[in-house]
Amino acid sequence: MKYRVLVIDDDKMTHLVVKNLLGDDYQILQAFDTQEAVNILAEEKVNLILSDIHMPGVDGLEFLESMMADSEKRNIPVLIMTGQPTVEKEKAALNLGAADFIRKEQFKTERDQILELVQAKLVTTIEMELPAHLQFNKKEFVKRLMDEVHMGDFFQVARRLSEMSLNIFDIDHIYFWTIHQGDPRMVHAMGVKELHQYGPDDLLPEPTYKTFLKEKKPYVCNHAFGDDDKGIFKEDSKKLNLPAEIGIPLYKLTDKQFLKAGRKIPPGTDLFAYIVLKRNKLFSTKEFKLITSLYVQAGTILWRMYQKI
Repeated sequence: MKYRVLVIDDDKMTHLVVKNLLGDDYQILQAFDTQEAVNILAEEKVNLILSDIHMPGVDGLEFLESMMADSEKRNIPVLIMTGQPTVEKEKAALNLGAADFIRKEQFKTERDQILELVQAKLVTTIEMELPAHLQFNKKEFVKRLMDEVHMGDFFQVARRLSEMSLNIFDIDHIYFWTIHQGDPRMVHAMGVKELHQYGPDDLLPEPTYKTFLKEKKPYVCNHAFGDDDKGIFKEDSKKLNLPAEIGIPLYKLTDKQFLKAGRKIPPGTDLFAYIVLKRNKLFSTKEFKLITSLYVQAGTILWRMYQKI
């Protein structure tokens, strides 16, 4: 089934432009005022909303404010559109919880960028029940990631992804390797200064890395320096009191391919990166699921960017 994009605008031409751009890949639902949008949302599952700011009655910003207060609808990403952009409007929309802000002229002048923005927003939507602090962390992570994707290349975005994880998810150390035919290549390592900056030759003999290459799936370990458990570089992890570790695969799958596959990784998909997060605070199951989901989904954007190097 195609993902459903709800377009809210009293201007028929805007509906036509959006449908021409997105209609081949997504099912477009049309509302000409916010009450009609509410009626559609009550009956249909919607994956993304594109809403104009200026409409009769309840305008786009008022609708957005109400959406963010609705416990069932607040997780639907909302892209605010306007034909008369201002810094004040953009700040107001983002402060109210908009996923992003689009100038209507971009539908004609920056078609590829709009397509990539829509794909990225759909890819990074997490549909799971989360405690309030994790829900906030998720939104903050996604918002900052989207800001970086607009501006950077693969290496810049990968680095900012790690920097954000250190702060948002209370991570102590991160390793980021790309993988070429099983051989790891260090992109960066950051966090605990005392942790040795291990290179590819150090990682290759690690049993956990060998298992990771075979299984191609995320893992969590809350005793990462135990003899019988997963975890890389156990000696340093124990010395620096870092018992918790998450290992995350990034796959050779673009965000567009990921969406077409129903937001699932097709069996047999090759790996292109290995991420290791270490900290001295144990990982709950919900944290593990949230962090790995965000990374795997962000990884589809990174793979698209990596291919442009």
